Amino acid sequence: MRLWEYVDKKVRLVLEDGTSITGKAVDWFDGYDLDGADEIVIGDHSYPENIIKEIKIITT
Repeated sequence: MRLWEYVDKKVRLVLEDGTSITGKAVDWFDGYDLDGADEIVIGDHSYPENIIKEIKIITT
């Protein structure tokens, strides 16, 4: 996934466990420097791309 394309947009994430998160993507992190998985930040939580089943832009 190219998570940087979602920054500053309102998105809906569906995680592998079925959890749905909606909010503004405020940042993303390159997993190469961290633990291997890129992460998207919504609010004050980050979500690694390996647990994201689906991501959709709601508004730009």
